Amino acid sequence: MASTAVLVSRSEYDARTAAGERLEYDDGAIIEMPNNDSVHDWIKGIFVRTLNRQLDDPIIAANEQAFEVAPNQLRHPDVAVCLFPRLIEPGKKLQGPPDLAIEIVSRWDTAQDLDNRVRLYLENGARAVWVVWPEPRRIDIHQLHAPTRHYEFGDTLSGEEPIPQFRMAVAKLFE
Repeated sequence: MASTAVLVSRSEYDARTAAGERLEYDDGAIIEMPNNDSVHDWIKGIFVRTLNRQLDDPIIAANEQAFEVAPNQLRHPDVAVCLFPRLIEPGKKLQGPPDLAIEIVSRWDTAQDLDNRVRLYLENGARAVWVVWPEPRRIDIHQLHAPTRHYEFGDTLSGEEPIPQFRMAVAKLFE
């Protein structure tokens, strides 16, 4: 028997996230975000620290920041990089996608969910989406109208838009 999604208002979503629930929102549907495992959190932490050490102001990297990528499409990329300051208002989500969204694949992610997420970011203005695969220890680089590039465990990630000055050995994420 097929289940029917229960739609909720944007104000209900906002109230639930304000109360501390880890949720995303998709045109009235709540997307529950399971708690991350230690590998996921480790990779996220390394990325944020390394990005913020290497990138000059005003570029900033943050984790789990809420973005209204498109109207009624709210996402929390694992790591987000914004090249320029954004207007931050209390109680509001950042408007538009980050310039770079980094998603770390977890055991509950499906291929369709990942593809939808990558397309949502890119089709709404993100310049790139990096997808990190803890197994097989790889990073896939996605850009609109460009072939996907892959960085393996022994490679050095560098020269990639929108932050070509950033450099990091892929192995650093998986030590």
